[in-house]
Amino acid sequence: MARVLNPEYFTETRTKGLRRVLGVIIGFAVLLVVISVPLIAGGFVAYGVVVLGIAVVLAVSAWFSRAAVAAGAPYARRLTMLTAVLTVLFSLPLMGIWIGLLTVVAGIGLLVVALAPERVAE
Repeated sequence: MARVLNPEYFTETRTKGLRRVLGVIIGFAVLLVVISVPLIAGGFVAYGVVVLGIAVVLAVSAWFSRAAVAAGAPYARRLTMLTAVLTVLFSLPLMGIWIGLLTVVAGIGLLVVALAPERVAE
């Protein structure tokens, strides 16, 4: 019961939603790795390396956030916020390809899920 009242911890229902959104961000990161390979091979080396770097940063951040949320760690909220902000910021260089719009929507969705007020049953 103390975990529900403490703002540092997520409830079980919130944890389920966060894990799903973080899984989507990890999936987008994998897709970015796949997209970066033809960019690098096709002569767009600089942009391909940028896309690959963004993919690695997003994947690592989302992976650690998901692990912290699943474990109920006290730093899970801060790490989730960091992942959401990184996802939104790193979507800007990706706007040249269609996944940039999808990643910004996922980042904003993560912020909404993490920051929405908890419903307390009376």
